[in-house]
Amino acid sequence: MRGELIRALDRLMDGIRADWALYVKYTGTGEEICLNADSLMDTMSTIKIPVLVTLHRMVDAGELDLAQTYKLETRFKRFGTGVLQHMDDGMVFTLRDAATLMIIESDNTATDYCYEAVGGPDAVNATMRKLGFSHIEALGNCFDWFSSLAGVIDPALGERSPADLFRAGYPDLAPEDWISARDRFHFEEGRPFSHSSARAMGQLLEMIWNDSCASASACAEMRRILHAQVSRTRLPKYLPETKVAHKTGDFGPFIANDVGVIESRDIPPIIICVMMAAHRGIWENLEDTVARVAEKVWEYGVYSAT
Repeated sequence: MRGELIRALDRLMDGIRADWALYVKYTGTGEEICLNADSLMDTMSTIKIPVLVTLHRMVDAGELDLAQTYKLETRFKRFGTGVLQHMDDGMVFTLRDAATLMIIESDNTATDYCYEAVGGPDAVNATMRKLGFSHIEALGNCFDWFSSLAGVIDPALGERSPADLFRAGYPDLAPEDWISARDRFHFEEGRPFSHSSARAMGQLLEMIWNDSCASASACAEMRRILHAQVSRTRLPKYLPETKVAHKTGDFGPFIANDVGVIESRDIPPIIICVMMAAHRGIWENLEDTVARVAEKVWEYGVYSAT
């Protein structure tokens, strides 16, 4: 049955032109499925899980308070996913709000508030090293990535401050020019959002699930947030009888990562991390392939438990 699963996964991945990495762990038995699981991949927004862990460890240490408040400022507003960029300056929210939005909406504005709170990417990397992860590396905050993309579109934009770049926005390019700019950024001139292997991200999730990367209360809070994820088009799509706590990471049509934990009444949790890059093709097909991978992984877990 294991061989059949691996062949089915290979067929799914071979059907999509992309570079793939997969890590699966069936926590009940300890069995792992690893396909390029140690390859360094672009995390995109899945790096927000290490940010979340860093934040909660600092809360445990008394260095941060989830109830502390912030006022929304234009200098923190970021493009891409999230709702805070659309709100008026002066809006008040808590660090808990920012951490929640960072995960469930992948809010980039909220993420950079969290980065600011913990001390930036270097603080995240230091935390990951303390936890034993050499393959998880935050390369910058959200602004750094969006500024880099802006510089590929127009070098002058890449020199703007955070507030000035947000006010200016990206140029109003024709669709084909926008696609060309994103293609150049991903394949030639750009930079990764951050780095991780699928295995390392899966092991970090396992630590959240077994209360070993922070206090039990902090890990429970992180699990609560991950369970509230609003995106349902990948890992959870074909798993109606399960709960999936997860975090996506996107740069369409090239990257559609999803990492998380599948939970059901029938079997112990399954950790699954699907990462890819360099996809050329239809975005919806890429997302659906991730969903089918999760379906096969879950079916094997149910079969093995019976």
